[in-house]
Parts: sequence; C-alpha cells; structure tokens
Amino acid sequence: MIFKSLTLHNFRVFNQTTHIDLTPKKDEFNDKPIILFGGLNGAGKTSILTAIRLALLGRRALGNAVHKKGYTAFLSEQINKKALKDNNQSQAKVTLEFTHTHQGQHNAYVIERAWGSNGDEVVTLSENGKQDQTLNSEQVQSFLNELVPPGIGDLFFFDGEKIAELAEDDTGTYLKEAVQKLLGLDVINRLGDDLDIYIKQITKDKASASTVRKIAELEEEKKQLLLQANTERELEASIQSELAGINTLIELIEHKIESRGGAWAKTKSQEKARADELLKQQNTLNTSILNELSSEFPMALAPTAMQGLIKELENEQQIKAKRAFTEQLGQNMPGLETVLSQQFADNASDIYKEVNKYFAQLNAGAALEVLELDISDSDYAVIKAQLENANTAKQNIADLSEKIEATTTEYENLSLNIQRAPDEEELSTLYTSLRELDAQKSALKTKYTNQLLKAKKLVEQALENAKRLEKLYVSQKTESSITKAVTRVDATNAALIEFANELTQLRVKQLEELFAKSYRKLARKEDLKLSAQIDPTTFDVNLVDQDGITINRKSMSAGEKQIFAFAILEALGKLSGKVLPVVVDTPLGRLDSKHRNKLIKHYFPEAGEQVILLSTDTEVDQDYFDIMANKVSHAFEIEFDQATKCSTLSEGYFWENKIKEAV
Repeated sequence: MIFKSLTLHNFRVFNQTTHIDLTPKKDEFNDKPIILFGGLNGAGKTSILTAIRLALLGRRALGNAVHKKGYTAFLSEQINKKALKDNNQSQAKVTLEFTHTHQGQHNAYVIERAWGSNGDEVVTLSENGKQDQTLNSEQVQSFLNELVPPGIGDLFFFDGEKIAELAEDDTGTYLKEAVQKLLGLDVINRLGDDLDIYIKQITKDKASASTVRKIAELEEEKKQLLLQANTERELEASIQSELAGINTLIELIEHKIESRGGAWAKTKSQEKARADELLKQQNTLNTSILNELSSEFPMALAPTAMQGLIKELENEQQIKAKRAFTEQLGQNMPGLETVLSQQFADNASDIYKEVNKYFAQLNAGAALEVLELDISDSDYAVIKAQLENANTAKQNIADLSEKIEATTTEYENLSLNIQRAPDEEELSTLYTSLRELDAQKSALKTKYTNQLLKAKKLVEQALENAKRLEKLYVSQKTESSITKAVTRVDATNAALIEFANELTQLRVKQLEELFAKSYRKLARKEDLKLSAQIDPTTFDVNLVDQDGITINRKSMSAGEKQIFAFAILEALGKLSGKVLPVVVDTPLGRLDSKHRNKLIKHYFPEAGEQVILLSTDTEVDQDYFDIMANKVSHAFEIEFDQATKCSTLSEGYFWENKIKEAV
C-alpha cells in the first residue's frame, strides 16, 4: 500500500481545503521513501496522523471500546472552529487516495469520510476511478479492515505517546493484544462463541414443546429485564444531570456568600466573644503592670547608680568591720601583753611591740576613711533586697508588655473581621436558598441510590434467568439426539485451543528473532550482544546478555526504552506480513543524540516503502535532515496562525523556507 495524497477540508486546524501530495519520489540513484512534515507544537502535525488513521480505521481509530455515540461526538469536535463560525452548516471531510497490490493485481482507491456538526458520517469508496455505490458505510469499513486489519494500524500509524506507552509497559499487555490480533486469535475466540450459539440452537430445536416454550419465556423475560435495567440507568443519568445542576447553583451561592463577607459572617459571634475575652485580658495585664510599677521597679530605672550605691555601701561595711576589729583588739591587748610576759620573760617586750606594730599597720587605713552614708546592717540588707526585687519587677513588666502587645494585635484583627462581616439579615436569603438546595441535593442522592438499586436488582434477575437458561441448555445436551453434535463441538474447541497455542509458540519464536535483529540494528554498540526472550503466555519481553543474564528493563534509560519500543513495533510490523506506510508523529522527543542517530540512519530510511515523519524543528533538526536528505522525497512546513487559529501548509522544511524567503 502506498498513500498517494491526503485532502483535508475543514478538519481540525485546517480551514477550507488542503491537498497534500504524499507520493514518494525517486531519483536515478536512490529510492526516497520519507515524506517529512515540520511544525511547532500545536501547529497541526497530529491532525495529519489523525486524518490518516480516521480515513482507514474509522471508529477503531479511537480504540476498540468506543461506541457510536462517542464516535459521533468525536467527529463533531473535529470540524474546524473558524469554518463553523463562518457557517454553522459547514462540513468536514477527509479524503485519502492510495494504491494497493494484492495477488499481482494493482488497484487505486479513494476513501472519503464527510460529516457535519451533528457527527453523522457519510463514507464512500472509489476503486480505479469508479465509486462503488453498492456498499454501505459498514461494508466499506469491512473492506478497509481487510486491507488494514484492526490492531495492525497501531503498528504502522503511531505517535510519541504510543512509543512511550509501549516503552513503559512491562506487563506485556500491549504486546499480547497485538500478537493475538496478528495471529487472528480473536477470530478463534469468536468462533468458539459461535459454536456455543450453535449448540444452544440445536438444543432448542430438539427440545420438547414445553422446554422450547420455557426457553422462549425465559429469553423474553431476560430481554425485558435488561430493557428495564437500561431504562433505570437512563434515569440515573438524568438524576446525575440534575445533581450536577444543583451543585453548580450551590457553588454560585457559596461564591456570593463569600464575596459578601460570608466567610467572616460564619465566625462573627465567636469572634465577638473572643474580643470581649481579650479586653478582659488587657485589663488584667494593665493592673498587673501597675502593681509592678508601684513596687521597687523605679530602682531598676537607674541600674548604674544603684550598682554604685551598693558598691559604696559594701565598702563602708568593710570599714566598719575593720574599726570594730581594731576596737576589740585594743580591748584585748593588755591581756596579750600579760600572757607574753609570762611565757617569754626575756623577749616579751619585743614580741609585744612587733604584734602591736602589725595590727596598727593593718588597721591604719580604716581609721582615716570617712563614712558618708553610715547606715546600719539591717538597712543595708533591706536596700540590697529591694534592688533584687526591682530587677525581677523589670523582667515581669517586659513579659506583661509582650502579652499586652499580642493581645492588642489579636483584638485589632478580630475587630477588622467583625467590621468586614455583614449583618446576618443581609445573608439570610442566601443561606435560606443554600439550605433548600442542600435539601434537594440530599433528596436526589437518595433517589439516585434507589435507581441504582432498582437497576442492580433487574440485572440480577436477568442474570438469574440466564443461569436458568444455561441449565436448560445443559440438560438438553444429554439427549442422545444431540450428543454427537456436542461431542463434535467440544472436539472443535479443543482443536482450536491447540491450534492457537501452537501458532502462538511459532509466531513468538519468529517475533523473538525479528525483535533481536531490529534491536541490534537500533541499539548502541555496547548493547549489540543482547537477545530477547518472550513468554508465550504472558508476553513479557526480557532482554538477555551474552552470559544469559536478564536485563532489568526498569533500569534502562528513557531513550533505551524508546529504542526497545521501536524495535518491538518494527518486529510486529514485519511479523504481520503487511506492507503498509509507516506514519510517525513526534518520535524523537525523549531520545538522546546517540539513539536519535540510530533512528535517523537505520530506522526511518528502512522502515518501509513510504515513511511519513511528523517532526518539530528540535527533533529532525538541520543536522539530522542533512544525514537523511538523500532519503527524503519532499518536505512540508505546517504554520499556525494565532489570529485565525488555523494552519497552512507550504512545501519545504523550516530553514529551507527561510532561505527561499531570503533569496
């Protein structure tokens, strides 16, 4: 398959009609498989990928589990906003022209999808210039699924997010789903379901009239129960919508209350009570300070003078002590003289003179010093105690002042909040509305719960009917007339399971070889000796070095994981046997320069006969462009206009266009 052209009409950021030539060109020396699109983030690169996927895959472009309603909503969102603004009846259209060769027959196809703002899609298919009007939309999609089977498209048309998802998936989930789709195991599962339906049908055909009637009654009852359950679920959705509306109204009223000072109104009474309490605390603290001021505190106001006074008083106390000692000594000197005369008769006079001389010198200064204050010992003790009390009073006043300051600050803040708070009457209407809405919300929640219970009960009854039906079918299987059919179906199922297991084993082995070859091509030199082991049951992929040691994928860098993901995708693509174009959107964002070099040199030029790259200027920059220039067929630049919020396409890559403009 080769894409020839893509035409976008009012699709996403592309207003009016944009025609894009996708046909790879050649020269006399090289095939040139790469068509390069350059654009800054948000310019519209992803729109190109989305359009290609949408054209070929239809609803499955969004995933396997997307229902019709979701797909319709998606299509409505894809219409260019400017086109709708200019004309609310505007339509969007995606047209993909491609060629496909099967069993030697070469055909040209044009697939077109068009839809309006209601999301209703019209799909047409032309083959070799002639539109096939015999096919409806579902039949056209079935034909496209033959060309690009469901699940295969993800292996060839992907973006950086898909690479990151696969790179980080260490559960094997993505790989398992891809391999099952490649091998057609989902078809085997459907065949098993069809065989089960077949058994039920022949069981029903061979059953007695009463059993047939009972089966029909149970089937109809189950159908009605499921219909009722769906009705109840629709009511649930309606109640949810009502709840959402009430929640919006509640948020609106709460915002009004808050904007009018409701946040302060809620605590106004408590803040008033606290303000009264703070005033009482202030009075108590002021009284305590007055008591401290009326005590010895004034003495603490002149600490230097008071320290000088104490020093002077201590000096006078020492003088008094010396004088008292001298007086006491003088009274006892005659007695000392008598004792010395008795003990030292010959030398008594000399000894006495020396002793008298010593004490006279010792106390000579005390007799000359003047006592200016001359207070008693008791008065000195009182003054000293008062000074100590004064220092304590000073510290107490400092602590009390801090408490008064904190109390005053809190009181001022409370006063400001009280002033901000509106009167309760002003908010009473809003609070009344809020209470009414809360009551409605509570009632709706109860109603919603009841609806859930009703729906659950109906589903349980339907499941009970299904069990009874299964018992009837099982009981009928014992009838001799259908035993042979049951035996054949069981044997077929066993054969299908065996076939699926053997096919999986074979293809997993092939996938290991393809992956190892691709990984060695893309990885750096130090990684070249790694091989791969894939568990055929869990599909976990383990990298193994030359010594048989498993490499922990979690320890790999982000770039190494992306190379791993590219190798997986390339291996799966080759395993599919499909020859499809490769479309990659922003593939290099998380790669280092060494890994980027590998992709630029060995992946993109060899990924397929046609490779469409959607890149920013920081991914495929000028250096990388030069490296693969001989493989680039042609390039485009997507430019986004901030004024119109639309994008336009021009030929040439970023700097090429700048060079042309300069010339």
